[in-house]
Amino acid sequence: MKYICLVYLDDTHWSACPDRDCFEFASELAANGRLLAAEPLHPAESATTVRVCHGKAVLTDGPFCETKELLAGFYLVEARDLNEALSIAERIPPAKHGSIEVRPVRELDVAGYRSFSAARSA
Repeated sequence: MKYICLVYLDDTHWSACPDRDCFEFASELAANGRLLAAEPLHPAESATTVRVCHGKAVLTDGPFCETKELLAGFYLVEARDLNEALSIAERIPPAKHGSIEVRPVRELDVAGYRSFSAARSA
C-alpha cells in the first residue's frame, strides 16, 4: 500500500536538516524498494495558492493558510501497512526538527483507473 509522508517544519528549522541526510535516507529506502518518490520544497514564501471562485481562478501569494509549521517536502513510500509506514516516517531525518504526517494514498473510484505513479521495477 502507498503512504505519503508529509514533512512539516517551522521557519526556524527549515534548513536544520542537511540535504545529504535526506538524500542518504531516500537512497536507503530506494535500495529497499520502499521509495516511490521524494522531493523537498522551496520555502512557503515561494508558494502561490489557487482557488476557483465563480468559475474564475483567484491567485494568492503564499501558502493556503497561516500555520506554525509549513509543508517542506514529501516521501511517497510503499509499505505493508500503517505500522511499517510509521516506522519509515520516524526515521525521516527532518522528523527531528518538525513533524511527519502519514496518510494512506487512496485510489480513485474511476473505471479503468491505474496509479499515476511510475511503475516500480521489481
